[in-house]
Amino acid sequence: MSMKKTLKGLVAAAIVVAGASSAKADLTVNGAVGLPLNPTAQIPAEGGIRVQGNYYDLGESGAGNAKIYGLYGAGRAGDMLEINGGIEKFDGPKFSSGLGSVDANRTSFAIGAKYLFTRESDNPGVRIAAGVGYNDAQAKNLYAYVVGTKYFGELTGEKVPITGHLGLRYDRFDYNFISPDTFGSDLKSNKASIFAGVEVPIVRNGDVSFVGELQSKNTEFAGAKSPFSASVRYRPQGQGFAASIGLQRGAAGFSDNSNLFVQLGYTFDTGRNGQ
Repeated sequence: MSMKKTLKGLVAAAIVVAGASSAKADLTVNGAVGLPLNPTAQIPAEGGIRVQGNYYDLGESGAGNAKIYGLYGAGRAGDMLEINGGIEKFDGPKFSSGLGSVDANRTSFAIGAKYLFTRESDNPGVRIAAGVGYNDAQAKNLYAYVVGTKYFGELTGEKVPITGHLGLRYDRFDYNFISPDTFGSDLKSNKASIFAGVEVPIVRNGDVSFVGELQSKNTEFAGAKSPFSASVRYRPQGQGFAASIGLQRGAAGFSDNSNLFVQLGYTFDTGRNGQ
């Protein structure tokens, strides 16, 4: 399937559906192919591997400021399966007080899998995928999702489309590793959410794009707000390199305020375009 054919058409009205291109798609904060926060119904190219470094500032939440540093990879196994994962440092506050000790520093792993059920060439003309993942560094985040992706509109002279995605997701967070002697079991959350997003070309050839996503609340914590991300992505045509910079809220369940994130990655594409 050619890239031009792969890149054409998604989403219908009442729903904003999210973005990322096939073989050159970026990785999420957990390492799956997708948007900055949520996966999409795309998998890497056959023989292709995406490697990406992430930096997410989570801002002030509870005991103090936290950040995420990570290196991730995603590849394709067989015809319809994506395997993803990485190593990550959750860099949070560490101190002791009369209320107890706090140690939010954690270096651990992330792992996930995604299965693509349909391509756009199949009925109903929408990519549909489902996946699961576990991020031990990000509050032992266990998550599962179903997502649809479709390309729509050759809206520029260079025939660069808008892309959209819409998904349903479940997240379980457990922050008890931070301060079990202080908070007991109060830092656990189980919640379902919906998410949507869009990728819109800013320049005619698609080298620069706006990427945005919005999600309903994904944690039960008091004061939680809806996660979102808004960024500008630079991805030169015909090259594997891509870089994104923008604002996000909701990574790792931190949803008090919006803060900077940066992604730098490269796609080693040795086969056909992604499905």
